[in-house]
Amino acid sequence: MQVESRKELVDLVREQVQIEKESAARLSETEQKVGTGAAKLLLVEMRCDSQKHAAILEAVVEALEGAQSSKPLWQQAFSGFADPIMVKREIENHKTLGKSMVAHIQKEMSKTDDEAVRTLLQHLTEDEKRHSEILDTIAQRCYSMIR
Repeated sequence: MQVESRKELVDLVREQVQIEKESAARLSETEQKVGTGAAKLLLVEMRCDSQKHAAILEAVVEALEGAQSSKPLWQQAFSGFADPIMVKREIENHKTLGKSMVAHIQKEMSKTDDEAVRTLLQHLTEDEKRHSEILDTIAQRCYSMIR
């Protein structure tokens, strides 16, 4: 990547980090103002997502500002041989746990007729499935680096 376009990308990602942090702060303030558990949980989830996004984007900035390497970001993201192996092992463990969570949530859903509870539980199921897909991609990249 050219130096100028790399700097432009870093600047854009930094802007996004600020947006995510501002969103998390605003959501945190709103959390304190709501009284119902379901509304508070929704705000907590959105705040945690914004905090997670900010952390991911900060790692991207760190990688982009690091040594100007011709290696792709996946190869820069893990140092040495042990990191990808440990990360892959933890991803596999987490995916197994995620499958168990989905089964448990589906069992919970079968025990209620409350539409709000079912909607929240369905959201968790979809979130776990989405996480699994993302983890599959990361695990594949880790595996390809240690071959």
